[in-house]
Amino acid sequence: MKKALFVLLMMGLVVSAYACFDAFLFMQKGSMVYPKNVLAIEAFGEYSFNSMAAPTGDAFLAEGRLFYGISDKASVQLGFGSGEKPRDELALDVISASGTYNILRNRDNSYTLDGIMACVGNLESNNYSFEISAPNIFRVDKYVIVAHPVVELIKEDKFDATAGAHAGFFRVFDNGAIFGIGAEYQSGQGGPYFSDRLVEGEAATSLFFGAMIGDNLFIQNELAKGLANSRDFGYALTLKGVFKLK
Repeated sequence: MKKALFVLLMMGLVVSAYACFDAFLFMQKGSMVYPKNVLAIEAFGEYSFNSMAAPTGDAFLAEGRLFYGISDKASVQLGFGSGEKPRDELALDVISASGTYNILRNRDNSYTLDGIMACVGNLESNNYSFEISAPNIFRVDKYVIVAHPVVELIKEDKFDATAGAHAGFFRVFDNGAIFGIGAEYQSGQGGPYFSDRLVEGEAATSLFFGAMIGDNLFIQNELAKGLANSRDFGYALTLKGVFKLK
């Protein structure tokens, strides 16, 4: 166990935004680790309607990411893109990375526990933050249940820490499609700095639906609505090309 935690920390000490839920991985009947020797190339964008009464306040962010499974128990992610800005602005000012390590799994993969450490850095503001999380995934027939505690460490004038969690319930279909609902509190989408994603409030809920298009393309859609002190509405689109290299 000590060796696993050490590897996880070493992998994470680089400069990420990690999607709230990567529904593609839920369809693989494994953990949040990408399969060994699988390369995924992802284009990701989010559009936020901060207030329906003030459409000029809408915001947009975009990022390109690479995921790679380096072993049966570990994968890494690297990314770069434009942090959240008014919709008419775009600049490559954010770099990111994360490491995921599978800590536990039972023989039939009905339960897995991973460790994720991620970091995001803003090149303009010189701010950065870390996120440590431990997704628990339970599989019952064609259903996937996720419980994902998160700790976020923020470095601005000083370090600050925030604890939160998100959870989800998904249905995987035989034709390569997936549908689910997620809810979160003080985590990836609602954090004060880390990924400050579709909502600004402490809590949010989202609908996810995705599907494989052929053998190598996965499309994921997310509709988000804050539950308290948040933006009116948000939409995220992910296009992921998946390739087996060996």
